[in-house]
Amino acid sequence: MSQVNVKTDKEAFLNDLSALIAIPSTKDASQAKEGAPFGPGPLAGLEKMLEIGKRDGFRTKNLQGYAGYIEYGPEDAEDYIAVLGHVDVVPATGKWAHDPFTAYVEDGTLYARGAIDDKGPTMAAYYALKALRESGETLKHRIRLVIGTDEESGCACMKKYNELEPMSLFGFAPDAEFPLIFAEKGQIRAWINLPQRAEEAPVHLTDFYSGERINMVPDHAYAVLEGPEAEQWSAHAQAALTAKNVPFTAEKTAQGLKLTVKGQSAHGSEPAGGVNAAFLLAGALQDLPLAEAEQAFINFLADTLNNDFGGARLGIAGHDDVSGELTVNAGVIRFDKTKGGTVSLDIRVPVKLSLEDIQATLTASVEKLGFSIGELGTSKPLYMDQKHPGVQILKKVYEKHMGLKDVELLTSGGGTYAQYLDAGVAFGACMPDYPYTGHQVDEHVKVDDLLLASAIYADAMAELANLEK
Repeated sequence: MSQVNVKTDKEAFLNDLSALIAIPSTKDASQAKEGAPFGPGPLAGLEKMLEIGKRDGFRTKNLQGYAGYIEYGPEDAEDYIAVLGHVDVVPATGKWAHDPFTAYVEDGTLYARGAIDDKGPTMAAYYALKALRESGETLKHRIRLVIGTDEESGCACMKKYNELEPMSLFGFAPDAEFPLIFAEKGQIRAWINLPQRAEEAPVHLTDFYSGERINMVPDHAYAVLEGPEAEQWSAHAQAALTAKNVPFTAEKTAQGLKLTVKGQSAHGSEPAGGVNAAFLLAGALQDLPLAEAEQAFINFLADTLNNDFGGARLGIAGHDDVSGELTVNAGVIRFDKTKGGTVSLDIRVPVKLSLEDIQATLTASVEKLGFSIGELGTSKPLYMDQKHPGVQILKKVYEKHMGLKDVELLTSGGGTYAQYLDAGVAFGACMPDYPYTGHQVDEHVKVDDLLLASAIYADAMAELANLEK
């Protein structure tokens, strides 16, 4: 088995990673244009990685701003191994101890948005590619570090990449946990709509706002009330929040009486790990004498969705013996007095269940409540044979570095770019003994863990570069 001599310059690594982290590369559809399909931030992240690759003498290519790649190996090789990282990040909501877009290192731990999801691991993979080149290892296949820009919002970047580029022989996404994830749940992303109707009521819900991304548990929510009895019923809601020890603020605005509550963010694939602020606020508003459509919206949050992370009340609960339970996250919730309400659901479906059956049941349940399904998207599950030669190579490389034998491979509710490969898995970079903090406030990772991951990736690339068809 190959062993690439990795002598990573920690200072250089942190300098490059800090420059990438400094780019607030969240998607901004309002500024999308040709060459920047997800707005200026993700494009700037892509350009920074390609700039670093070009600086160091690698072949690089920008694929219409959707994605790009940094490549090493025999240019005339028929096949390539894909290493799929992404530079887009979720919004840095909540109260951070330090600026989330400034790399802050304390006691060997790096704090920043993107530290582990996925700028840190992507840079670790890049430095692995540098080490592989410096080693002089003989390669049969090219190694291509693919840089995506829309992983957090639907993976349109990988769909475009697969239109423009040939499929890899095998690949891995450094965007999860070690030792290796061979099965990832499928996804359904559904936007549920409720129209507004003009009705008289003692108090009206004129605005409800919670969440920024479908795949994050919302850590904040606010509602605005107006009407002849708004002040009285705002006080009632405040008392309900106080009784449940929910942090909140109340203020008078030009639009009406505004209540804001605080929850706790978490990754949308593990909604039970957070505290959904929209559910907290809806529970406090449920007793208000709202108009019918407004009440239906609040009841949907407070009764149907509230802490039902398995989807039982929607009739879609299920599990299998590979990837476990179905999960549901209500990530983006809006209500407007003229437009009505919208609730986005991020549903992670076990690999052995039918996405089509879940969609049909969800649609029927929603329509029975008087709502409708608007936009709906799906992603197929990942389910790789654990005996695949590529999977076995990654397993053995990891075991060699960690001094372990016969490690148990993992499944996940999270979806990675590996789902867009004909053959591939998610491989690190979060170590088993360290919490995964992607999408959370004060996201962090140990610097030495990233450097260890880089050494693992270098050996993995060397082995995969000679993978037999």
